This record gives sequence, C-alpha cells and structure tokens, in this order.
Amino acid sequence: MNQDKKTSSFLEAINKYAKKQSDAILQEVEEFKKQEIEKATKEALLDAYNLIQKTITTEKAKIVSEYAKKEQESKKELYIKRNEIVDSVFALSKEKLVEFTKSEKYDEYLLKSAAEISQHFFDNECTIYLRSADEEKKELIKSVLKTATFEIDNTIAIGGIKGLCPALNILADDTLDSKLFAQREWFCENSGLKVV
Repeated sequence: MNQDKKTSSFLEAINKYAKKQSDAILQEVEEFKKQEIEKATKEALLDAYNLIQKTITTEKAKIVSEYAKKEQESKKELYIKRNEIVDSVFALSKEKLVEFTKSEKYDEYLLKSAAEISQHFFDNECTIYLRSADEEKKELIKSVLKTATFEIDNTIAIGGIKGLCPALNILADDTLDSKLFAQREWFCENSGLKVV
C-alpha cells in the first residue's frame, strides 16, 4: 500500500503542479487578454478620434465653401443692384443735362467752355466739335474762338464742345457727355455703394 500511497502522493503532487501551472497559464492568458483589450481599446479610441477629426475638418471645409459661395452670390447680387442704382442715377442726370441744354443758361455754359478752351489754344487755329442740335450755336462760340472751324460730332449726345488744336497737339473735351462719364467713377467710389 505504500506503493499506492506513493503513487497517490505523486499524482497529487503532479496535479498540484499541473494546477499551479494551469493557474499561472490562466493568469498569463488573462493578463495577455487584458493588455490586448487595452491595446485594442486605445487603437479604437485613436481611430475614432482620427475619424472625428477628419469628419470635423471635412464639415468645416464644406461650411467654409458654402459660406464663400453664398458670399460670392450676395456680392454678385449687390453688384448688380449697385449698377442698377448707378445707371438709374446717371440716366436721371443725363435727362437733367439734356433739359439744361434747352435752357438759356446753356449759352452761358458754351461761352464759358469756349473761353476755357481758348486759354489752352491761345490764338492758334482750332476745330470745334459740337452736336448737330447745337449747330446754330456756332456764332456764339465763334465770338470767343475767332479762328475756329466747326464740325459736327455725332458722339456728343448731351451737349457741350470739344476743341482740337493740331499746332499744339491738344484735344480739349469739355462736353457734358465726358463730364458726366467722369463723374460715374467718382460717384461709384464716393457714394457708399461700394461692394466689398
């Protein structure tokens, strides 16, 4: 029986050792599982963070793009509206200037304009350009510009005169058309109707 006892003790020792080894292996497996779960969790959190950042960046870019597009459309609408206002103001101004050319003050304007042109041309021969509706004003202008010859210029729509002095190579444009045109740029800059 001694042999059975020895065998039993031996088996018990082996079982104890096997249990100890099994517990150690189970402990290692649990530790490995815990580490792998932590590692996987960290990787998943990092992936989720990166995905969130990418989504945020994409959405920001979309919002900025949509905002820029809407801003551009708004500016375009404002630009069109501004041009309509400017066109309206200058159409009304043109009408007022055409009315002015039918008044007695227009003759005074032509005399003053001729005097200014004569200061640039001195007594040199010149050609004065005027619109066909002002053809009867030649004698009035000639009272100031005595050496002038006259030509009709169909590009003058509103009124006023242009003078050309070939000897001095000077063109003096004192037409109401050019003055109104020059005011358009000034008006756009200073009227507060800028589109920025």
